[in-house]
Amino acid sequence: MTMPITENAGANWKGTLRRSYGLIQSVAVLLVLVIIMSLISPRFMSVINIQNLMAQMSPALIVAAGMTIVMINGEFDISVGAVLALTAAVSASLMPQLGFVPAIFVSLFIGPLFGLIAGLIVTYGGIPSFITTLGTMMIARSLAFVVTGGQVISDLPPAFRVIGLARPLGIPLPFMIAMATIVFGWILLTQTAFGKKVYAIGANRLVAALSGISVKRTKIICLMLCGLAASFAGNILLARIGAIQADTARGLEFEVIAAVVIGGVSLGGGQGNIMRVIIGVVVIALIRNFMNLARIDIFWQDFATGSIIIAAVLLDALQKRIGSQN
Repeated sequence: MTMPITENAGANWKGTLRRSYGLIQSVAVLLVLVIIMSLISPRFMSVINIQNLMAQMSPALIVAAGMTIVMINGEFDISVGAVLALTAAVSASLMPQLGFVPAIFVSLFIGPLFGLIAGLIVTYGGIPSFITTLGTMMIARSLAFVVTGGQVISDLPPAFRVIGLARPLGIPLPFMIAMATIVFGWILLTQTAFGKKVYAIGANRLVAALSGISVKRTKIICLMLCGLAASFAGNILLARIGAIQADTARGLEFEVIAAVVIGGVSLGGGQGNIMRVIIGVVVIALIRNFMNLARIDIFWQDFATGSIIIAAVLLDALQKRIGSQN
C-alpha cells in the first residue's frame, strides 16, 4: 500500500520541480548576480544605491507589465521605447500651457492610439506584430524628434517633479507606482475573464476562436494596454529625470523583452507569470547598475544587453525542452 503513495509523491515532486524550473533559474541567476556584484563593488549594497536602483528600474517595470500581457497573448511590441519618448516629449511640451495634470492626461492617449493602430494592422492586415510595431516604432521616434525639435525639454513644474523624486518611507515613489502597476497586471491576467482569454489565445489561437473568444478584439486590447503602459512609464521617467529628448529610451524595448523572458514568459505565448517578470527586470537593472558603478565604458553596456537577450532566448528554449519531457 505504501509503494503507490511513494511513487505518487515522487511523481508529484518531479512535476512540481519541472513547473517551477523557470522560477528556480530566475531566482538563481538573481542571487548569483547579487553575490558577485556585492563582492566586487562594496557600494553596490549601499542604501543610496539600492534606492537609486529602485527608481531607475521603475519605467522598465511598468513597460514590462504591458509587454507581459502582449507576449502571453502571442505577440510582440517593439515600439514601447519610442512611444515612451514621444509621450514624455508631448507631456513636457504641453505642461507650460495646460499644467501638468491635463498634460499627463492628454499624453496618456498616445500609447493606446499606437496600440490600436498596430492591433488593427496585425489582426485585420495579417502582418506580424514584430514588423508592424517596427514601423510604429520608427513613426513614434520620428514624431518625438518633431515635438522636441531635436532639443532637450527641461522646464517642468516643481510639483510634477515630486512624483519622480519623492521617497515615502525611504522607498522611491516611482518604484511604488511601478509595483502597483505590476499588481494591477497580475489581477487582470489571473482574476478576470479577459486574462483567461489572453492565455487561451497565446496557447492556441484556433482553439480559442472555436471556443467563442474574440481573438482580434483581445489582441487589439492587449496592444493598447502595452501602449498605455509605455505612455504611463514615459511620464514617470519624465518626472524622475526632469528632462526629455527624442532619443530617450532607445533600446528599452529589447531590454524589456529580455527581462520578460528571463522572468519565465514564453516567446511562443500562452504561459508566464507577471509577478516573476519582476525578477527579470531586476536582473537587467542590476547588470546596468553594476557596470555604471564599475565605470565600465558605456559602449560595452549594449554588448552586455545583447548577450542577455541571447541567453534569455536560450533559457526559454531549454525551459520548453524540459517542459516537453513532463
